Amino acid sequence: MRNAELTQSEQAVAAALPRGHEVELRSGEQDRDIRAEVLADLLLAEYADPADKPGLRLTGARITGLLHLAFGEIDFPVTFQDCVFDRTPDLYQARTRFLSFAGSSLPGLIASNIQVEGNLRLTGCHVTGELRLPSARINGNLVLNGAHLDNPDGAAISAEHLDVGSNLRAQDGFRCEGEILLTAARIGAAVNIDGARLRAPGGLAFGGSNMVVQVGMFARDMEVEGEISLRFARVGGPLTLRGSRLRNPGGLAVRGGGLNAENGLFMSLVETEGIIWLESATIGRSLNLQGAHLSNPGGLVLAGDGIVVDGALLAHDGLSAEGEISLLDASVSGPAHFEGARLVNPGGAALSANGITVGKVLNLCDGFSAQGRIRLTNAQVGSMVCFNHATLEAPGDVALKCWRLETRELALRTAEPVRGTVELRHARIGVLRDSPDVWPDELRMDGLSYEVIDPMLPAAERLDWLCRDPDGYLPNAYEQLAAMYRRLGSDVDARDTLLASQRQRRAGLPWYARSWGHLQDVTVGYGFRPLRAAGWLLALLALGTLVFSLVTPPPLKQGEAPEFSPVVYTLDLLLPIIEFGQERAFNPGGATQWLAYGLIVAGWVLATTIATGLTRSLRRT
Repeated sequence: MRNAELTQSEQAVAAALPRGHEVELRSGEQDRDIRAEVLADLLLAEYADPADKPGLRLTGARITGLLHLAFGEIDFPVTFQDCVFDRTPDLYQARTRFLSFAGSSLPGLIASNIQVEGNLRLTGCHVTGELRLPSARINGNLVLNGAHLDNPDGAAISAEHLDVGSNLRAQDGFRCEGEILLTAARIGAAVNIDGARLRAPGGLAFGGSNMVVQVGMFARDMEVEGEISLRFARVGGPLTLRGSRLRNPGGLAVRGGGLNAENGLFMSLVETEGIIWLESATIGRSLNLQGAHLSNPGGLVLAGDGIVVDGALLAHDGLSAEGEISLLDASVSGPAHFEGARLVNPGGAALSANGITVGKVLNLCDGFSAQGRIRLTNAQVGSMVCFNHATLEAPGDVALKCWRLETRELALRTAEPVRGTVELRHARIGVLRDSPDVWPDELRMDGLSYEVIDPMLPAAERLDWLCRDPDGYLPNAYEQLAAMYRRLGSDVDARDTLLASQRQRRAGLPWYARSWGHLQDVTVGYGFRPLRAAGWLLALLALGTLVFSLVTPPPLKQGEAPEFSPVVYTLDLLLPIIEFGQERAFNPGGATQWLAYGLIVAGWVLATTIATGLTRSLRRT
């Protein structure tokens, strides 16, 4: 191209490019316009002079026309500083060593399949169309710090299968109006979008599904309107959204199903509107939700079904959630802390953790509050489930469901009585800690097993606890309590418990069975009051002695009967095994005969009762 055909500005660029000198067009009266076809010819020309060290360093230019560099190979750095492009540059499948559009204004950028040996810098750019980087390969950094991308009706960044050898940075006031699509991208170091402002209402504010980040992803203090998708993404280091504000009302604020965050997922102090979806995610070290404010009233607010946390679940220190937290079949190898958390989902489930496995302690205590159901069906907790000083509210519903819960210790010393039913059916607990001051009004205990209850109350005080089951009389609940008293050496409390069991059972029997039950209770305490049976024996002995002293029965054979003794004769009637020879020698008649029959029957019943009581005392079961 002859210099005579070039403008003064273009001549300056043509002269400077072979030596890599800067061309400054922002000041002075010099024409700023550079034709795109001229610039393309200069960039694609061959520079064979040994003195040449080519490089484009163009500042403040206005590029007119289409800069077409598709399939071009540019073997030197290209820098556009504060330039203005009136058409979208086309670098489809181009190759270059270094490319920068820092501070420039572009209507878009076509750079699909581009290969950049160094960095691609878009620092401070204003792009009003689509930034297209599908399958691009950047050996160095992709830098978007301070850039403003404005394409609200479509994708602001389309970069599926992007490959960045080092870091992807979009900090220092980075703003994006439109979707960011990084599906299946691979980032060799870190993604840093701290403080970014992303807006794509109803769309993908950040689409990173199947993305692979080797070192870590830092997305702190962001403001996002739309969905952040990290579905099946893998982050080799920490993934942090600490302090970010994420809004996608009625949709997913974070889509992280199948996410693998190898060094922890940190969402402390986040504020969300919408659902955080983490089903089947794998989190290393810890899942941190400390101080977070999650909101999706009436629906799911955190979906963590099947999540695996190889470490601690930290959801304390001011966590508040409006909506349901679901952790069905989740696995946490360490502790799970919800101290002081506030869960609100009235009329629904506040925390659904059926089938959860926690390796250490599950703390829902020390200021924890839930308006809505807490569900821990089939949960397995290695150390302790703690509700001490917690507030649980689900009036007219099951406030706490621990059906088939397995844990070494369950602490139920809540701040106030639970409003709603507590269900412990078929739970297996080592130590059950409660307090009579905060016993729930309704407590289902069918099949509940435990080794120790703390405090160790006398049976007379503990029996009111058993009577709180809305399903009525359950014999195994009484037998379980009695067995505990026996193990701890308190046979008196064990007998009192079993006696109370018989009395409760009696209430559900027909009238004739109830009558017989009352008789057994009064006479021998259903066999649990052997001394009472002995008392009845003594009373009957006195009665028989008195009656037969006044009315001596005639002998069966005159002259052969021994001397009559009313005391021995009465004993002979009352004691079914021992025989003194008096009963067979005398034959009472009339009313005394019926008295004799009654004493024989009473003797059998009472003697059997005494024997049963003695056997129970000697053999502890």
